[in-house]
This record gives sequence, structure tokens and C-alpha cells, in this order.
Amino acid sequence: MVERVDAVVIGAGLGGLAAAVTLAMQGRHPVVLEQGAVPGGYATAFQRGPYRFDAALHALNGLDCGGGVDHLYRELGIGDLLRLHRLDPLYVVRSGDRDLVAHADPFHYEAELARHFPEQIEGIRAYLDEAYTVYRESRRLEVDTAAGRAPDLEGLMRQYPALARAAGETWDQLLRRHVTDPRARGALGALWGYAGLPPAHLAATVGAAMTGSYHQHGGWYPEGGAQAISTALAQSLQAHGGEIRYGHLVSGLEVENGRVVAVNTDQGLHLAADVVVSNASAPRTMLDMVGRQHLPVGYVDQVERPRPGYTTFSVYLGLDRDVPAQQGLPHELFLDPSGDPEVAWRAAQGGDWDKTAIAVTDYTRVDPGCAPPGHAVVVLTTVAPWDHEDTWGSGGDLAHYQDLPRYQAIKQHVSDMLLARAAEAIPGLLEAVQHREASTPLTNHRYTRSPRGAIEGYENTPENSGLGWLPTTTPLPNLHLAGAWTTVGGMNAVMASGQAAARRAAAETPVPAG
Repeated sequence: MVERVDAVVIGAGLGGLAAAVTLAMQGRHPVVLEQGAVPGGYATAFQRGPYRFDAALHALNGLDCGGGVDHLYRELGIGDLLRLHRLDPLYVVRSGDRDLVAHADPFHYEAELARHFPEQIEGIRAYLDEAYTVYRESRRLEVDTAAGRAPDLEGLMRQYPALARAAGETWDQLLRRHVTDPRARGALGALWGYAGLPPAHLAATVGAAMTGSYHQHGGWYPEGGAQAISTALAQSLQAHGGEIRYGHLVSGLEVENGRVVAVNTDQGLHLAADVVVSNASAPRTMLDMVGRQHLPVGYVDQVERPRPGYTTFSVYLGLDRDVPAQQGLPHELFLDPSGDPEVAWRAAQGGDWDKTAIAVTDYTRVDPGCAPPGHAVVVLTTVAPWDHEDTWGSGGDLAHYQDLPRYQAIKQHVSDMLLARAAEAIPGLLEAVQHREASTPLTNHRYTRSPRGAIEGYENTPENSGLGWLPTTTPLPNLHLAGAWTTVGGMNAVMASGQAAARRAAAETPVPAG
């Protein structure tokens, strides 16, 4: 039986939820189809006894006035539904015997860098000035484009010279233009783990955006974690007449005369709609759900040529006391034994867990409700390869991997190694553990169906960024893409992508009169 609805949104990740809210605010009644039992995708949480663990969020950026996303929260109707805490300091980088504190105040941050690298201070300031300029020009271009004032290529070079210069560069090239000491470059590039590539491979515009956004407009964390954002979006959607149907995995899209006419699920649902927005991965949406036979060859190449981005391994710890806080550590501690992002990234790709960088995140510092009074929730996270040890001992069996002894053994080994390293850096950590479990890249794939367990869509290389991003529009005029595969990735960015996709969809397929 065919059910007709105003619009279908595939996936209740933040991009899909933002798209659905935007469509609902424009007078439609969208139906979101979500395979899981809760909204959020990666932006979710899970409970283990008295401990609540955030699945993915470390810090939100740009939520100060003028930071680029403060208006987005208001427009989506969630600004008043969230209680946000500003992070100060943003993080600490520990390399060898040096702890570098990244203060929320950009000038105190600069002073801290000068304290550790006094001979590099002129170059550090020059880098920060250029990075802030690149970020400011990217924000200005974003606003100009939204207002219909996007320049042509000649105008781009003239009006946004710093952004245009950085557009084809790596972050390392931008850093090297000013800073000669590799240790100082490593400290300035400490946030590389948020984008999954070291500065030598990461787009300069992405690195500059992280520097500018976090160090000028702060880092933030919501009470209730990422799940609070997803819940707020679901509430806003319901308030505006939309709905989410859980437990529905989309199996395919029916295409007739170059348009999507219906959405089918494994559970037997058959929805006809004039507008479809997919927050599923671009490869799964276009190559599996739509099918290559309905797409131009060039577009197929555009979808499958870029490599999926990074994935992660995490160890979730419930503690009987807040050991990191007792030792004066902040919300986030980056353990990087070499101080060189390239070394840490290559170690992760090779499964050399003694040398990879680890983010130690104490969620209790910014979200006390995640643990009982006096207890704590701490998560260890590292970038990890998808194909480690024959796809984590699974041999590519993504349906039954959890039942495989080799998978469980590899998972336990990596978890043990990361915990041992964290315990060495934070004495008393191991003795405080009351609950412990781990997730692998295969876990990421299981919950999101993203190729290779990708966290943020395609790799954030110069080629895949800016003008290289996959458009939210597709060759099928009533099918639009939302989420990390169309932008830089990160939770705020995917919400902006969802809003943009919905606005384009609404403009191309107006609400019928009456």
C-alpha cells in the first residue's frame, strides 16, 4: 500500500533533522525515516548503569554571537532548548614533559604559545593572523552567498584574497609559511584529530576554520551531550508538524522519468513524496538506493572517487572518582608522544597504538549529570584504520563481526593498550574504573551505515573541500543530500548542510497551493 506524504527525510542524524525542521517551518509535514530507536546518528548517547556516554561529541564551535552557527540554532528553534557550557581552557596538549594549555581567550592562548616557543612568536602571530583572516573571509563569503551576492572567480580572488590563497593549500603549507619549528607547528595543529587528517593532508581552509572558530568564538558543550541537540531538534520538528518513524531502514528509492517518486524500507513501508532529502551517506544514497543506471557517469565518479574520511576507536570509562579533575586537567587532554601530527596519524593508520595520539575527554567537567555525584565519565578516542588486521578480524563480515572471537580479541587488545597509556599519563585512572567498554570502526558502520565507518563524510583534503564538496543537489531534481558528505563535517556543519538542502528543495518544489 502506498502512503503519500509531503516530504521524506532519510535518516535522523543532525543533518536530516535540521532538513526536516526547515521543511516543516516552510509549511510541509515531513516524515523522517530512521533505522534506530532514537534520533541523532553519531549525535547520540547511551546509558550503562549509572553512566551516560556521549557517542561522539567533544566540543562545538562557533556558538558565540557572530561565530557562524549561533543564528542556526535560533533558526532551527533549538537555541532556548539547550543549556550550553563554554570550555575554558579548550584543551591541553601533552607531548613529552610539556603541557600546552589552549586557553579560551585567544590572546592568552597566544601568550601560552610564546611561553613554550619564544623564538617562534613572530611567526606564530603571523600564522594566527592569517588563519583568522581566512576564517573571517570564509564567513563573509558564506553570508554573501546566502544573500545572493556570490562573486565569480575574479571577484573571489579580489574580495577574499586570503581565502583564495588558502583554497588549494594544505594546512601544513599555511603553517610553514610562518612557523619554522616543527614542534610549534604541531602545537598549532593539535586539533587535527577533529578533522581526521594531519596538517600535511588536511585542507588549509579547514585548519584555519578550526583555529579561527574555536580560538575566536570558543568551544562549547551542551548539558545532556550531543543527544540533547538531537532531542531538541526532534522536539522542534514535532512542534512544527513533522514526525519521525523509528525502526525503518530505507532499502531503495523508486525513480521514474528522472525523479524520485517513492521511498521504500526493509520493513515494508512505501512512501510517495514530491521532495526527498537524504542524510544517509552520499555513496549509499546515490549508488545503492538510487542506482547507477539512473545517474550520469560523471556524477557517479564524483560520488565514488573521493576516499571516505577517518574513523575512530573509543574506550568508554565509568569512574568511581574524577581522577583527571583531581589532577587539574581540563575537559580534553590530547596525549601526543611525538608532538608531530604526521607521526601520530601514520601510527594510527599502521595500528601502532603506542605512538598514536589519544584524546582523553572528561565529560563530567562539562556535563555533571552524566555520572553519579563524585563519579566521572571519561572517554579515550584515537583515529583508527578501517582495514586494521583484516577489517578488525572480521574478514569483511559486517553482519556477524560481534560474534567472531578474533574481532573481540583485537578489540580487547587495542582497548588495553590505550587504557594503559592513559593510565600512565593520569595516575590512579586504572584503579578508578568501574565500567569499561570499547567501540571500533565497525561499530561506527553498524549504527550509521557509513562506508568504512566514516565519521565526517569524505576526507577533508584540499581537493574535497570548498568548491570540491559534493553539492546538496543531485541529478534527480527532487532529491537532495544533507550531512557530512556535502560539507566539512562536524555537528554544526551538518546541521547547516541540512538547512541549506531543505531550502533548495523547497525552492525547487514549492508547497502546493491549498
